[in-house]
Amino acid sequence: MIRSLLSGLGSSPIAVFMNISSSTSILKIAVSSDVLSPKLATLLALQRAEEPDTQVSLTEVPAVDLFQGLNNGQYDAGITRRTSTILPLSTLPLWCEELAVAMPLRSPLLAHGAITSEALRDYQLIYGCTPSNETMSRLTDVLGCDQDRASSTVTSFELMAVLVAAGYCIGIAPRSRILQARSSGIVMRPLAGNSVWVETDIFQSAGKGKTTPAIERFIRRAQTIGESDCHETLSRVTHHIPHEQQPADSPTSATR
Repeated sequence: MIRSLLSGLGSSPIAVFMNISSSTSILKIAVSSDVLSPKLATLLALQRAEEPDTQVSLTEVPAVDLFQGLNNGQYDAGITRRTSTILPLSTLPLWCEELAVAMPLRSPLLAHGAITSEALRDYQLIYGCTPSNETMSRLTDVLGCDQDRASSTVTSFELMAVLVAAGYCIGIAPRSRILQARSSGIVMRPLAGNSVWVETDIFQSAGKGKTTPAIERFIRRAQTIGESDCHETLSRVTHHIPHEQQPADSPTSATR
C-alpha cells in the first residue's frame, strides 16, 4: 500500500516521504513555501500514478536553502519562483500563475469586479511571497507608480492570509492560493488592466552527471502540468489512486 510519512525535527525543514517501498530509486525534491499550489499537487499526483515505485522525498525549505542544497548535492531538484539572482544552476520553466487581490470577506472592495490602482490607493498592500524584480516592475506598472507599498512582503502566504482576514491589509498573491484560502476568511478579485504573472521554475545543479532517468521523468511530468489545465490533469490521474476523491471546487459567495 502506498503510504505517506510526515516527519519534522524541531525547527528543521519538514520532509514528506511518498511512495515508500523496497525501491532504491529516490528523488530528493526541495520546494519553497510560495509554490505550494494546486499545480504542485497535480504534479505529485501524476508522479504517484505513473511511477509508484519511485520514492519521493519532498522537503519544504526557504529559497536560499534550496539553492544552497542544490549546489552541495543535498537535493536532486528544487521548485521555486523565478529569481532575479544569477545562479550556477540549470533552470527550466514549469508554470505561470496570475497574481490577484486578496481581501477580507466584508471589504468595500468587493463592490468591484476587478480591482484598479485607484481603488487600492487608501489600502496597505502586502505581497504574499517575494517576487522577482521583473514581476515587481510589472506589478508596479499595473498598480501605479505611487503604489510602492506593494513591495512589502511577509514570510509566508499563510501570514498574509491571516493579516488580510483580520482587516489589516489587502494582499497580492497568486490567484490559486487565494482561492484555496477561501475558508480562512479571504476573497479573491482580479487586478484590472494587464495581468501580472509569477513563474515557477525547476532548478538543478549545473554539474555534469547530476541528472538521472528518474529525475528527467519527473521534470517531464512537471512540464506537462504547465502545458495543461491543473484540474483536467488531476481528473485524468485520480482513477489510478483508489479511495482518494477530490473535493468539488464550488465557489463560495462573500458579503460586504
